[in-house]
Amino acid sequence: MARKAGGTLVLSAWEPEVAPLRRLVGGRSREARAAAREVVLSAVGVGTVDAAVGAAGAIARANPARVIFVGTAGVYPRAARVLPVGAAALAGELRLVSTATLRGEAYHPAPLVAAADTTPALRARLARAGATVIVSIACPLAITQSASLARRISATGAALENLEAFAVARAAAAAGVHFAAVLGVSNVVGPRAHLEWRANHLPASRAACHVVWSWLRATRG
Repeated sequence: MARKAGGTLVLSAWEPEVAPLRRLVGGRSREARAAAREVVLSAVGVGTVDAAVGAAGAIARANPARVIFVGTAGVYPRAARVLPVGAAALAGELRLVSTATLRGEAYHPAPLVAAADTTPALRARLARAGATVIVSIACPLAITQSASLARRISATGAALENLEAFAVARAAAAAGVHFAAVLGVSNVVGPRAHLEWRANHLPASRAACHVVWSWLRATRG
């Protein structure tokens, strides 16, 4: 089926994070068939650089009206009560994080863009669809595995950590496309993060994708 021009492009870092939505959109219901005409799904790459390159290419091919990034995120310990593992949250502000700058050992040159925002109207519609918590996202180059570094990053006001969301936001901004990000909480940032992520990334991905699916169904209502 042909997709309507100017539809929705849903991106993830890798295929397992968008697979739950792909299954829902690929169903036989009338809602699924309608969504399939308007939605393109794609995995763009893990990490800041590959995600930016992959997102730019996917946006150029799809020419969408809006981009929604879905993925998993670690929650900084101070935000874990509000955002338990398995919850889904919406990105508000996204910040590129350098641990060297946090230590005062480096700085971002003035022309470098280190902060991005999601589109308020799109974010609000997704919030009504099920992800009611809107938080600041830190986007470092590497996954934080130190408890002390987690505390330092969270002191900037960030609640969640994700490697790719900032890069996808910048690709969307460069294309002049509305942008939102829905992230499922898969782990607490710190020494046990990878073990927790391995245990929880699939249900966390489902939580994020179900928010987008609920929004897609609402827009068809």
